[in-house]
Amino acid sequence: MNIADAPFPSYLEKQNDIDAAWELCEQRWTALGPPLADLANRFLQTVGGTSGTHRHYFSNPLAPPLLYMPIWLFDSFVQQGLLGPELRPALIRILAATMQGYIYVRTQDDVLDEPERADCALLLFGNANCSSMTRTYAEVLGPRASPFWAEYDRAMVDFSNLTLAERQAVLRDDPYDIEQFEQHADKVAFARIPMLAVATLASRLDLIPMIATLVHQLGIAYGLVNDVVGWPRDLRAGQRTYLLARAGLRCTDIISAEQIADDGERTSATEERVELLRQKLYEGRLLHTTITEALAVHARALETAKALGMNQFEAFHADRTTWLSKLDTQISALTLTRVIRRARSG
Repeated sequence: MNIADAPFPSYLEKQNDIDAAWELCEQRWTALGPPLADLANRFLQTVGGTSGTHRHYFSNPLAPPLLYMPIWLFDSFVQQGLLGPELRPALIRILAATMQGYIYVRTQDDVLDEPERADCALLLFGNANCSSMTRTYAEVLGPRASPFWAEYDRAMVDFSNLTLAERQAVLRDDPYDIEQFEQHADKVAFARIPMLAVATLASRLDLIPMIATLVHQLGIAYGLVNDVVGWPRDLRAGQRTYLLARAGLRCTDIISAEQIADDGERTSATEERVELLRQKLYEGRLLHTTITEALAVHARALETAKALGMNQFEAFHADRTTWLSKLDTQISALTLTRVIRRARSG
């Protein structure tokens, strides 16, 4: 599948805020000095993507709106008169802290997912980012932040606990149902933190439950789509995701290329199993069904965002659903191609 990775129009409207936050991060990384600064440059080069710049890293359509949700929440508080526009520099610092915190999380995730390929030295760069994130939140929020830190701790523990639980689930042949998947999807709990920081600025921590609900809903929706887009990668990595488990895949069916390279019979058997998997995903319409389910969860997230007063979320929702519809169209085209090919060969 080949889908455009240009930022959504709703993202581009806030690019100035994102760029300003990147500048703060870049200044921080330069000040680290070698060799950590060298690690920072290495990381930025790896996340440039097809856009050629790391400045769009958080704006890829596959990436959840981690930085945009605190911006939209901040803007809603300004419209309500709960915050003044003069506090925008504080928002920029919150965004920069969030970027650094996410990079800390991302480096850990990379090592867990692909330890053979991951650059483990980046874990040390992650430490510097975690330290900077924590210090920045403390400086921006000040003494009013005592309730925030309890929620910060809860989010970090939830992220860590659920990431580990999901990892254990995808490496086993135990039943993997929708309830477990939705529970594991809240591993995105880190995304609560910048929204809670903005809510702290506005003295609106009564919104904690609703913020948690929105983040969890997006975690489910994005988790479903990530399974769809990344199933070949997950298969190669030996990870039996919810989608693959739903398609009937067993961990014993996953054999790496290294294991089968010298055995033609096993290679043939493996290719046959993978083809059966493709049939369930494409001709069986499981990929289409999963996208449809993701769209339904996105619709629920929209209602939660509206309840939070985040009116700008609606434009993002329209962008995201349009993108998902294009993805679904591409999958339908691939399915039709497969059906025609099989008819001709049969």
